[in-house]
Amino acid sequence: MKNTSNTIRTICEIGIFAALGFIFDEIQGIIWGGVFPLGGSIGFAMIAVLIIAFRRGLFPALLTGLLMGLFDIATKVYIYHPMQVFLDYIFPYMFVGLAGLFKPLFDKAQTKQSKIMWLLVGTLVGGLLKLLSHYLSGVIFFSDPEGFAWKFTKNAFLYSFIYNFAFTGPSILITTVLLIIVYLTAPRVLSDKAFVESEENDDKNIAPAIISTSMIAGGSFLFVYFLIQWIASFKTKETADYLKYSFDKDSMVIYVIGVFFIVLGIICLIAYLKRRFNYIVLTSTLMVITFVSFAYSIIKIVDTLQDKGDPKQYWIWFAVALIGYIGAIVAFVLSLLNYRRKEA
Repeated sequence: MKNTSNTIRTICEIGIFAALGFIFDEIQGIIWGGVFPLGGSIGFAMIAVLIIAFRRGLFPALLTGLLMGLFDIATKVYIYHPMQVFLDYIFPYMFVGLAGLFKPLFDKAQTKQSKIMWLLVGTLVGGLLKLLSHYLSGVIFFSDPEGFAWKFTKNAFLYSFIYNFAFTGPSILITTVLLIIVYLTAPRVLSDKAFVESEENDDKNIAPAIISTSMIAGGSFLFVYFLIQWIASFKTKETADYLKYSFDKDSMVIYVIGVFFIVLGIICLIAYLKRRFNYIVLTSTLMVITFVSFAYSIIKIVDTLQDKGDPKQYWIWFAVALIGYIGAIVAFVLSLLNYRRKEA
């Protein structure tokens, strides 16, 4: 029974962190899209895979990276060759997941310095392998100098390295710093025992059940409605050289957030039925979801203003940003209050 429960938690965490990583990747893609016209962006989406790698190990991390790659394919993809799809979309985040090989060494380390060292090693190895995947794709499939975004050289080997390192290098650095901050401030995030400790649940308190079912119902609506919108947005363009297809990214982001709420609601409902409901886990996760929604909405507002898009879109994203901001603040305060109450 214990193994079954642990497997369920692992599967849920893989889904949550894969979706988080996808949204992080989308946000940084919007920010850096003009700087890297052939793809790539600077950010910390890798941290989603790395947290699973040091929290759950190799296989869950590989699966998280695979899901992130499939999310990318589900929004927009350029297909020049089947192997190019693997090198650009499937393998990169899976390679980051190889940091899970260092989890046993991280767990056995006795000092903070040693644990930080293995975090550094895992992030560096995973990040460099991600760089290698993009580099090989550039050398093999994008070696024509006429298609280079930056015209500083005609050497495909040099160009592919500099172009891909320009976004992968800073991303490795940013992710490393954030991962160390996570470990120093919230070490339980990198421990698979984070959900084990829980508070006593009063059988007469039905609030957790109401909250859980509400999240499942609301998430189900977002998922179904915007999944239909996403499917209806399909566009394709085929030329002699490549095939391009795309879906509406905004619908994808919203129905992924719906999946967030469904998964979180299921976890909380199971925890309630087992009398192990934890408000800290609930409020902390909600804080992450609402903050990411807020950040994505702000980026969309800026994007709408720059492109002089439909004013209605501006107000819609403004409302979403406001709700996300308020939700993140409320969740943070509730999480802090519940943490202090539990410590007392």
